[in-house]
Amino acid sequence: MPVFAVTYTYGPDTSTRMDSRPSHRQWQSDLVEAGVILASGPLDDEPQPGGLLIFSAADRAEVERHLADDPYASVGVIESVSVRGWTPVFGPFSHD
Repeated sequence: MPVFAVTYTYGPDTSTRMDSRPSHRQWQSDLVEAGVILASGPLDDEPQPGGLLIFSAADRAEVERHLADDPYASVGVIESVSVRGWTPVFGPFSHD
């Protein structure tokens, strides 16, 4: 299954983001349990806060459908999203 690296850049509304964090993390947890998210976590706040999510999905469209369900998307705290195909050569996500 193809692997995708998704990066979020968060906007300045930290309060709304923190209020929505439990539902955002539950959304991630559900996708981890389903084998869709392989890993995720916050990026350093410099130069701007964000997050990294590693997805296993059939294609980019499937990743984008999942991202549309992220509670952070519905409350508008994501300033930008990048979805890129990724070919892990070494490590736990690499394919033989």
